[in-house]
Amino acid sequence: MKTTLIKIWSLIFLIALFSACNDDIDDVADDLESFEEMESSWVRLSLMDQNGIDVMQPNNRQIHARVEGNLVEGARYYTSNSGRYLIAIDRAGGAVKFFDSGVEFHIDHGHEHTPKWLDLEVNTLLPTHFGSSLGHMVIFNDGDGSITHINEAQLEIPTYSPVTYSFENTVAHHGAGFRLENGQFVTTFKNNNEPGGLPQMVKFVESNGNVIDDNGGVEVGAIHGDASNGHHGIFGSTDGVILVNDEGEISLIENTGDLNSESGNWLGTLKGHDNSKMFFARSRNVGAFMIDPENKSMTQIYAGSDVVGDMFSFDGKYYILHTADNMLRVFDAHDGVEIASRMVEMADIPEAEGHDHRSALSEIEILRKMDDPDPVLVCSDKFLYVLSTNRTQIKVLEIDDLHHVETIELDNAVESMMKNGFSLEGDDDHDHDHDH
Repeated sequence: MKTTLIKIWSLIFLIALFSACNDDIDDVADDLESFEEMESSWVRLSLMDQNGIDVMQPNNRQIHARVEGNLVEGARYYTSNSGRYLIAIDRAGGAVKFFDSGVEFHIDHGHEHTPKWLDLEVNTLLPTHFGSSLGHMVIFNDGDGSITHINEAQLEIPTYSPVTYSFENTVAHHGAGFRLENGQFVTTFKNNNEPGGLPQMVKFVESNGNVIDDNGGVEVGAIHGDASNGHHGIFGSTDGVILVNDEGEISLIENTGDLNSESGNWLGTLKGHDNSKMFFARSRNVGAFMIDPENKSMTQIYAGSDVVGDMFSFDGKYYILHTADNMLRVFDAHDGVEIASRMVEMADIPEAEGHDHRSALSEIEILRKMDDPDPVLVCSDKFLYVLSTNRTQIKVLEIDDLHHVETIELDNAVESMMKNGFSLEGDDDHDHDHDH
């Protein structure tokens, strides 16, 4: 009898242990299912190596296409507003090229095409600064002070050619520009009596390229960087933030706190998003600030000289800071309140070497590097994708609390990655797929 009871209790223990193990497996499976269901099936990661680009759908790890072709060394890549295109800017080679991820957004559904490089190349003098708002991209050409306007909706038309506007009474300089919702452009101009390669003022440009010769009475020591949400736009400067709007107004939000005109202590790297009323800007020595265009104010949200990257989530709901110690900080983009932080191991950023060797770089080179997109950290609406130190894994974190939800294993090491595609609520509909 005693032996029988022992056997019964042993059986009960084994059943309980088996059930507990199954619960653990179910928990992991639930987490995996949650990521697969929560992430949009229209989100893509463009994984880059020396020989080409893999276009991956991360929520099922499917490689939709491998596009062969050596990538230009030193080129900078930017994602278009819709998420469909990558814009490759080869500054030294004077060329701008366009990669089609194949994912097309149509308001309430999507179309899928074959990923490819477009048979389109724009050639200008030192194309450098990239800005994009409401489907209109503007590239500032340092070599002659011109701007190139690209209408994203027209890129799929084989005969489409972007327009470059050249201006009288301007010279080569490291400038910036963008397009507002009313069709006007705003771009930098240089006071030719001032030394150096940075501009001192901004002016409006009509949609036909005619300059409105009025700087609004705002002239500063130097300007670098810009951002726009379509209605407002800002430029970073030694004296504060230059604010413009689609009603033709130009004003200056003066520096605050430790910001001043001394080298490095002014806001020269700026971020904006079409879905955010607020802008964010950073100084390499003083940290990050939120810019409120309606109240014409700036508020410090992070103090530190260690920021190596920053970005909006793709929907503009969150603002993310990446510091040199690989700490990620997530802020509510509506009010600048920090809502999450976490240390995450990730692959090194090659350009970050300049962060520790500033004396070897000119002021303009430092500012240019601060503008570069983060090549090891990208985000969709809901998730952050972090390239691991071995470059063969991508860690997936949920943005709002930074908890780790998944690790994507890659077959081969990648050098960098970009986000493409878009999100739709309940978007498991792929009936609109077609090629052309």
